[in-house]
Amino acid sequence: MNSIVPHAANEITPRKQDAIHRALLTGLLGNVGARASDKGNAGERGEYDGVRGKKFHLFPGSTIFRARPPWVMAAELVETSRVYARTLAEVRPGWIERAAAHLVKREWADPHWRPDLGRVLAFERVTLHGLTLIARRKIHYGPIDPKLSREIFIHHALVLGEYDTDASYFRHNRDQVEQVQQMEAKARRQDVLVDPQARFAFYDARIPRRIYTAQEFEKWRHVAEKQNPRILFMSRDDLMLHPALGVTQELYPDSIAIGGMHFPLEYRFEPGDRADGITVTIPLGAIDEIPGEPFAWLVAGFRSEMFLALIRTLPKTLRVKFVPARRVAAAAARQLQPCDGPPLDALARYLGKTSGEPVRREDFQPGMLPDYLRMNFRVVDGAGNEVVAGRDLGVIRRQLGLRARDSFAANPPPQYHRDGLTTWDFGELPRRVEIAHQQMTLNGYPALVDSGNSVSLRLFDSAKAADAAHRAGLRRLFIVQLGEEFRYVERSLADLERLCRFYDTIGACEELNDELIQAIVDRAMFANGTASEIRTREAFAASAEAGWRRLAEAATEITQLANQVLEAYCDLHIALSAEFPPLWADSIRDMRDQLSHLIHRGFLVGTPFPRLRELPRYLRGIGLRLKKLADAGLTRDTHVMAEVRPLWEQYKRVAAENRQHGIGNTELEQYRWMVEELRVSLFAQELKAADHASVRRLQKRWDQLRSGVGATLLTADD
Repeated sequence: MNSIVPHAANEITPRKQDAIHRALLTGLLGNVGARASDKGNAGERGEYDGVRGKKFHLFPGSTIFRARPPWVMAAELVETSRVYARTLAEVRPGWIERAAAHLVKREWADPHWRPDLGRVLAFERVTLHGLTLIARRKIHYGPIDPKLSREIFIHHALVLGEYDTDASYFRHNRDQVEQVQQMEAKARRQDVLVDPQARFAFYDARIPRRIYTAQEFEKWRHVAEKQNPRILFMSRDDLMLHPALGVTQELYPDSIAIGGMHFPLEYRFEPGDRADGITVTIPLGAIDEIPGEPFAWLVAGFRSEMFLALIRTLPKTLRVKFVPARRVAAAAARQLQPCDGPPLDALARYLGKTSGEPVRREDFQPGMLPDYLRMNFRVVDGAGNEVVAGRDLGVIRRQLGLRARDSFAANPPPQYHRDGLTTWDFGELPRRVEIAHQQMTLNGYPALVDSGNSVSLRLFDSAKAADAAHRAGLRRLFIVQLGEEFRYVERSLADLERLCRFYDTIGACEELNDELIQAIVDRAMFANGTASEIRTREAFAASAEAGWRRLAEAATEITQLANQVLEAYCDLHIALSAEFPPLWADSIRDMRDQLSHLIHRGFLVGTPFPRLRELPRYLRGIGLRLKKLADAGLTRDTHVMAEVRPLWEQYKRVAAENRQHGIGNTELEQYRWMVEELRVSLFAQELKAADHASVRRLQKRWDQLRSGVGATLLTADD
């Protein structure tokens, strides 16, 4: 017997079941509901929200009671102890929306431009008699409100530039707007560029009313540009409220030229922003080569305001002499130029001539200047990536120096990191190399290093440190290669025992011996040039041969000079160690300080040879000063010391800061020896100063060393 199996066509499949429910839904729209918990409702658990504010629960005997689907349809709603929905089926909100298309209410919110789609979208909310079917659905808003969509399209895509296109009109108009904005930033005003509404009106007058999408716009543009290729091109007149005649290239240049190099300038008018004002972009490789003073002058268009701000920082007794201050500042800006020296000095001289009363640079308070009146430095690597930025060039140089030092220490290039060298077998040493490190390029300075019985090859982060190490490395390599011949010279040093007695208060005899040897080699090898110039094997061989020929002469010269200096030092040290009247205390303290800076550990090597030869004269000057002080010369000594001490103290302060940060400055050291010549001319005129030294000349020289407003002398000199 064959079993009766229902034919598959008679089964109610899920697809047919959904079709039946959609058909029934057209007559049961009043009995649909959404689970309240899904909507964040604080109502009773298991409750459903229906149309027109109804609330009901699923009948417990229903097959979907435990499932509690998000949306349901009921054949009937029965009210007993509560309202129950019976004969239930799960439905979807999309079914309800289609079945009740003539009954639903649609609301739209937040129309916005979508550049990636090229159209205006909005969020649609669909409700059926108060029951939310669709809460927030993205839709194309153009067909719904063509007028508003067109306005949004023009404003965002064309006025604000939120449009992905490379069309010539778009680039032209964008560049024109940026140029006008740059003019505003240069003049620090916001009344030149027309407002967005005026730019909107330009496009609104040309684009047809039916256009509200990027696709429609492009179709229209291609046709319109065949008749008028510049139909969408804006002119300066379309973008500017007034001609801004004062914003010229002369007053507000796009770059600044220093030392044959041009550095681009960027202007920004955003108070509070770190780049507000003028930003100059400097390649990393040039940061140690450019002077700071030219940047302190900013640009011609900013000088009047900078001078006005500086005048307002003067003490009131001086400030009242320059009224109206704005007119005085404008006149100073017209007359003063960067060639007049640091701006503080130039302005002080100008104001002094104007008022007839001396004005000093110290009377200003440059620290009170707003940031936009100080140049902002942006340092970039070879790829154009920003490495560091800030307003203080000295601080930036120190930061880069520390960064380079850490980089070289952590990852030394193998070709510049060798030990145990006794001959020049490493080829030419470049003066500077560029080292790529973490997406930036750093400057490195190769040099030889004294390692005792041999030399090493290292890479330094500054040219000054490299030069000092290279000199010592060349000296050691010379000694190593001479071998026994040099040891003979060392053993034949005259009067070493006597010199050691003089040196006893400074250091040990072994230290003096090392100093003498180093000074002799320096005098023999580098008498006709500098160590930094010896970068090849041939140059070293020539210098070593010349040094060998001059070795005996240099030994005699250095030993005799050391004898004179140390003997004079010993006599002075004893004389200044005696008991003196209390009124002499300041003068004696000043002489002891001078002596300690002239004669100290390493002075034979650290003092440039031309100045080393002058040490006996400087020491005699101290002796004459002490003698005059004993001959009732306290009043004059005190007066002269009051003139010299500020010049000397400012040098010591900056020199100490330089040493702390590993920075050298040749011009600063030249100033230091000018102070010694000034002491001779004031305290011991009979010895005759080698230079025409005067207090006024030294102060002028000091002012020249400064790098402009708010700057210090902490500048590496390579």
